[in-house]
Amino acid sequence: MNNNSNINTYLIFTDLDGTFLSNDDFSFGDNIKLTKKLISLGHFVIVNSSKTFAEIHDLLSSNDLMLPIICETGGGIYLPADDSSSIHPGSYDNYIKLFEAPKISEIQEKLSIILNEFENDFDFFDDLEEKEQEKLTNLRGHGLILASKRIFTKLIVWRASEERFMKLTERLKNNDLDLIRGARFCHLCSNFSKGKSMNYLVSYFRKLYSQKTISTIALGDSSNDIDMLIEADFSYIINSVGNKTILNEDILSKSMKSISPAPNGWQECIMKIINLGDQ
Repeated sequence: MNNNSNINTYLIFTDLDGTFLSNDDFSFGDNIKLTKKLISLGHFVIVNSSKTFAEIHDLLSSNDLMLPIICETGGGIYLPADDSSSIHPGSYDNYIKLFEAPKISEIQEKLSIILNEFENDFDFFDDLEEKEQEKLTNLRGHGLILASKRIFTKLIVWRASEERFMKLTERLKNNDLDLIRGARFCHLCSNFSKGKSMNYLVSYFRKLYSQKTISTIALGDSSNDIDMLIEADFSYIINSVGNKTILNEDILSKSMKSISPAPNGWQECIMKIINLGDQ
């Protein structure tokens, strides 16, 4: 399955941990170089991650990249500003806000009422000792500070049964809230997801570039990537420990899976579909 990159413009939506970056040490191999190559060919690489805007921006800026960002599992969508005149109050480090879901502070009261019944079933990540936070995230110092700058989601570590998890999820959904399971944590939030924010951005790009033939690619590795993978024209599951949380049979049958884990698995999947020409 290899398409001529001169015919299709691809919107490439990618998770980070376990997909673009190694799960163990967050190394990216040749993926930054490949991303720049894809951009030079006229494609768009879009980060769609549970990481915070601060974490994603730090990764991109340190590698001389400005990409569209979907952060916190779909909570915010931000586009690189075209020039300094585009910057205005509310912009984020040369990025312009396209969409923001309700902030966690805005739903805290409603959330707290529901969580009271389940207070013995989980721990808030923010309440853990720093050493346990480091162990769970593989982050330290500055990285841990950036990871704590959450606006739209609140992380929890689930300790109870699957039955209790489903009960809480149902209670939250009945109140237009959600609990999204990731590879490392669960994310409390309002009713958004990676897939919903992906579709929002795809619609924006199709209007902006109506003369182009646009196709979508999604790359992920765990359960919070499922709806993003479902919505894409081409979906790829990167070989990862997070794969065991993907229980959706439709996705497992539809998606191609990399042989290698991240970061090499990301490059492996991209090269299956996009003609990169001379390397």
